[in-house]
Amino acid sequence: MKLNLFPSWAQRAADPEPLVEGTTGKSATTMPLAGPSLNDEQLALVGVLHQLLQTLPQAYSGRESVKRLCQMILPASPHIRLVWVGFCQDDSDATIRPAAIVGKALGESDQWQLSKDCFDYAAPFTQVADWDAGHDSDFHALFAPWQSHPERCSVKAALAIPLRSEKARMHGMMVFYADSQDYFSETGFASFQAFGHVCEVIWKQSNLSHLLTRQAQLDSLTGLLTRRRIVHVYEEAVAATATTAAEEASPLSILYCQLDEFHKINDLYGWAVADNILAAFAKDTGAQLRKTDSGGRWNATEFLYVLPATDTVDADNLAETFLAHFKNHPVNIENWSIRLALSIGVATYGADGRGLDELIHYAIQHLRSSNTLSEDEL
Repeated sequence: MKLNLFPSWAQRAADPEPLVEGTTGKSATTMPLAGPSLNDEQLALVGVLHQLLQTLPQAYSGRESVKRLCQMILPASPHIRLVWVGFCQDDSDATIRPAAIVGKALGESDQWQLSKDCFDYAAPFTQVADWDAGHDSDFHALFAPWQSHPERCSVKAALAIPLRSEKARMHGMMVFYADSQDYFSETGFASFQAFGHVCEVIWKQSNLSHLLTRQAQLDSLTGLLTRRRIVHVYEEAVAATATTAAEEASPLSILYCQLDEFHKINDLYGWAVADNILAAFAKDTGAQLRKTDSGGRWNATEFLYVLPATDTVDADNLAETFLAHFKNHPVNIENWSIRLALSIGVATYGADGRGLDELIHYAIQHLRSSNTLSEDEL
């Protein structure tokens, strides 16, 4: 991954650095960043940054890349005792677990959560260890992991770099812990802000990759798995069954469902209403599945559900539940209340076949219908 984050460091070293405000407990001080020339500590951090931008592989997942970033920072300075990175959303718990945490101080605490309130800051801020401060002091925010055992704490100062996201509900933070109270004031913030920016890029790329992967696996209309993905889920379920001892083997069933004469709804109400009905159908069936079950859109109006740990009897009961639900609950779309007609068949791995095509063929040969034609009411 090669990133051009800012002008050359030689140019930055020649320019006066801006003033940055940090906080120590509740008080705020104004501290200058590094002067016109870089000291040995700053040069070491700059060297790591250049190495990072050249060598950090894109093959890592987001979490692995963030951890790798932290691991590359630590050797630059013996004064950096810990690097902590975490992410949260508005509805996250009050304390946030780290996505990555590395450093020599890792053994000094068993609880490395930080308060979600720390993520509210929009600019970098510092805190120093002040164990005489009251429990209501802001000091306890970044040093909370040591609060129960302050005698174990080998760090004296912390620098938090907020990580920005395009989504307003998403927040991130990278925290550096040093063994000297004056470390960040003497070294400056610039290198650490650059590391934070790299972390932002990794985070955003990871989110984008996750989104693209999710879009490739989900049917855009119904939100169910795509045909290719549901086949993969079935194959994984079969593999899990095959690795289990015969006497402990867990049953596996599928449920095949098709909407009967759905073309009449399409012709009568139009494709927009028909699409909304398909989406509502997928939502209603999904609400009746267990967390371990998976549903996919097999064809335009055909759906396939993979049911791990489900024998023929349980699969039959689920099929009856589906039929009864849609017989008694019309789908309400706009001004229309439309009762769906559907047919369902079940098949159990081993008893009715082993290949997915074989199981689907068996299920189709044993379809049971709701015997209710599609009808509408204003």
